[in-house]
Amino acid sequence: MSTLGALARRHWPVVAAAIAVVVILLLPEYRFGGAVDRPPVEAYQGRIVAVRGVDPGATPGPGEPLPTGPVDLDPFPGISYPPFDPDASFTPVASPGPGAIIEEPPPSFPTPEGDLRVLLLDGPDAGTEIWAFLGMAATTARADDFQPGDEVVVTFTRQPDGPAFVAVSDRWRLPVMGLLLLLFVVAVLVVGRGHGLRALIALALTAAVVLKVVVPLILEGAPPVPVAVVVASVITIVTVVLTEGWNRAALAAILGTVSALLVTGVLSAVVSTVAGFSVAGTEDLVFLQVAAGAPLDVRGLLLAAFILGALGVLDDVSVTQATTVDELSLQRGLVGRRLWGSSLRIGRAHIAATVNTLFLAYVGASLPLLVLFAVIQQPSALTLNSELVAVEIVRTLVGSLGIVLAVPLTTAIATFLVTRDARRAEA
Repeated sequence: MSTLGALARRHWPVVAAAIAVVVILLLPEYRFGGAVDRPPVEAYQGRIVAVRGVDPGATPGPGEPLPTGPVDLDPFPGISYPPFDPDASFTPVASPGPGAIIEEPPPSFPTPEGDLRVLLLDGPDAGTEIWAFLGMAATTARADDFQPGDEVVVTFTRQPDGPAFVAVSDRWRLPVMGLLLLLFVVAVLVVGRGHGLRALIALALTAAVVLKVVVPLILEGAPPVPVAVVVASVITIVTVVLTEGWNRAALAAILGTVSALLVTGVLSAVVSTVAGFSVAGTEDLVFLQVAAGAPLDVRGLLLAAFILGALGVLDDVSVTQATTVDELSLQRGLVGRRLWGSSLRIGRAHIAATVNTLFLAYVGASLPLLVLFAVIQQPSALTLNSELVAVEIVRTLVGSLGIVLAVPLTTAIATFLVTRDARRAEA
């Protein structure tokens, strides 16, 4: 029991964070605009049974390719279709005069209701085969891109009148993502061991807080920038304590990160106002404004994204700098100005790498857009001035300024704490 008690006292931050992750993830799902009995769009997992033009009856053996031969998949058996006559002539009909009675044309022959036949794997109608249209977001997707056996997402969009519109909206990718996540977890645990476990718990807590706390608060009308600053500060405290423990260097890293976050928030607000950014900064914000309506502060949401986007690199810079100051004081006995100067020289070398990392991260996210501008041969000045590109440039520069300022701020705070403790020890 004493051993368990000692372990609990030593690792209480890890245990507390793990419990917090479970509690937050168990919170009920938030529904914007209030809870409803059934959402307007329902999505379920399905498996392609047949594709129009592919024989569903030919079952391939192990290692054999799926059949692609054209067949007739008529969902309306027993109805005879008239043969097509290429030599048939059509007589034009004169336009009827005023007051003429126009007879309704006879009903046309029924057409198949969908492009893909899907077996539902979950939901209230699991085990049922239905026809679905192709409704993927990618405009280049075609029905013949699918094969029997492919797992997909089937959406049911409720209509004001009539049955729901059924569509195959995407491929089912969660198994692949799950395997990649498992590989990531194993790699972190093998290389990082105890520190890796703490980092994974901190990552899980961050994701849970953003999805279950930040997003619902913003949807409820809370101002996004204060929410981002407060949540980012809490995440910083928890992450640093989990990975570094509670000590003098951790305190300096937390204070340095929070100070840089406040500067980043102020810079984001000022620059966005001066630059005149609208809510059209990205397609996501435009769609969000239309879907959510007036209650959401979409411009504030853009600023909150700036702050949260810089948080990860700020944590890294502050923790590294605070640890550097602490190690120099312990190993070389430096205090005061000498400690400040030596630590800052190391911090300057760290700045270049981290700023470049942040730039490459944003360029990677915006590379398709930059290629698009190059293809349409728009002048460079207009490309840089366009809001879609300017938002990413401001995001990079504001985040980089926060990183640059985090080095002297954290160094100053850590130097002050080390010097204070040294003078107390001498007294």
